[in-house]
Amino acid sequence: MTRVLNLPWLVRLFGCLCVASLCVASGCGDLIPPRPPIGPPAAPTAESEDSVASDADAVASEDQPLQESFEGDWEAWYVYRFGSQVVGVSEIKAAARIDGEQFAAATEVEYSRIERLVFRTGKASFVRRITLTSVESVDGALESFQSEVHAGPISSTARGTRGPQKLAIELSSGSGQETRQLDWSAETRGLFALEQTLRRRGIETGQTRRLPVLMPALQSVGVIELHCTGDASVPMFDGTYRTLREVDVSTFQDGQPVDSLVVWIDEQGVIQKTLHLGLRLESFRTDRASAEELFRRPDDRRVQFSVTGSLRADADPTEVAFVVSDPSRSTSADDSGETRPADADPANVLPLPAVAGQSVKRSGDVVQVMVSTRAKTPTGFDADRSVAEPIDTAATQWIDLGHPSVTRMAGAIGELPIRDLAEQLARLAQNDLSLIPQGELRPASAIIRSGQGGQMDHAVLIAALLRARQIPARVVFGLSRSEATESATENRVTMHLAAWVVASIEGRWVSIDPMTSQIDRADQLCLSRPAGDADLNVVLAQVFRRLGEINVEIRGASYGD
Repeated sequence: MTRVLNLPWLVRLFGCLCVASLCVASGCGDLIPPRPPIGPPAAPTAESEDSVASDADAVASEDQPLQESFEGDWEAWYVYRFGSQVVGVSEIKAAARIDGEQFAAATEVEYSRIERLVFRTGKASFVRRITLTSVESVDGALESFQSEVHAGPISSTARGTRGPQKLAIELSSGSGQETRQLDWSAETRGLFALEQTLRRRGIETGQTRRLPVLMPALQSVGVIELHCTGDASVPMFDGTYRTLREVDVSTFQDGQPVDSLVVWIDEQGVIQKTLHLGLRLESFRTDRASAEELFRRPDDRRVQFSVTGSLRADADPTEVAFVVSDPSRSTSADDSGETRPADADPANVLPLPAVAGQSVKRSGDVVQVMVSTRAKTPTGFDADRSVAEPIDTAATQWIDLGHPSVTRMAGAIGELPIRDLAEQLARLAQNDLSLIPQGELRPASAIIRSGQGGQMDHAVLIAALLRARQIPARVVFGLSRSEATESATENRVTMHLAAWVVASIEGRWVSIDPMTSQIDRADQLCLSRPAGDADLNVVLAQVFRRLGEINVEIRGASYGD
């Protein structure tokens, strides 16, 4: 399994566009291996760009034009490496905007960055994708920007527009919208300041340069400080060494250091390599073909989850026994050596639903779960005894069963026994939709209109079709076994965040897999059973966050053979 960055769970969606660390290193230390010296260092000099010496000075300085010119159109690809594993890729472009009608000289430049980087939180891993576009004057003054951030099923957007002395920023996410205003002066740079200043002016050995910049979290203006330490022999991705100029880059917010980065540039000021000191994350310049070959993630939106234990690859289990724990709620020893619960409030005990063929038993700090296709409940376990409610056949924001396209599609299957009807409706959705990587959740009618959808879209549509035929149905979220990647009969298991449907058929809740139309799979673990009229986006985000807090172990399985 690919090794990825192991970060705290609270990943800020508008964190550093190249991955910032709140850990500040005092120097390179053992992170940068010994290199052959390249001549004696030059005598130190200091350069203060636009006389900027601190955050306060940067914000309060006079509104004067920048003294730099556009560096010309360019494009660069980078791969990120953590240890020996490639964990991400980014593409950065700069292009002058030409007036197609007047054919006048360019007065604006458009910068763009697309970055994909694998993150891990607990046992879950996902790709964080950032798309950033910034429009600036040819001398580097920010005019506007737009950013989209996707982390698993959670997404956020930001738009910024510069006024005379303010930068207006609009933030939007699943939790709502926010508008903020930042004080802004003409010399404050945008989110491409580092690449700009190095390509436009370079930097000489011993020089120190400070720039006021918009912080990546989009909440304040800070300062980046560049200090050139001289030429160095630098190990590159392919194991060779290159002579490059080394520049230490420190980021300050409210006068306090918040990030440290080392960059190595060529004679043209083009960044060839970077090292984030706190994360031990390297990036190397490469070409597009190599970047795409080194980092292959066909489904960026899938959230993978690593479990302990194994299942046979040549057969579908009829029963699977899971044990789910939350280390943050586990028992701990106090000063006397006695073991006590870390969270004694019963309301905070790890909740898992009994749903369809899934029964649960709480035992100390863990939850035992049995998922069975045989409609039987082990002794001492709680089974699903809930009954269908009126909302389970009603229209909601996502399950818009009253839409003509939904009723028309649901009516395409004739009268059948209820179980057969449910299976046929699931197959209808499966056959009519082209499978694509999962995007944002959409109403069933929008899914039908597009003719394509991700795995969760299939579940939403199936629930809508079932409700349209008066079969009570809900969308649930949890972990589903991923496709086997090895031919061995016994495999370690990887699961992924998924949605499926539970439907009430002849008084009993059953699960329906949206990808196979299979009823009552045993290799799925339900983590949340939302109410029939719940906001599915909100619930999905909650489940996604929860994945970083739990461990899952497969204790055993039966195969019915």
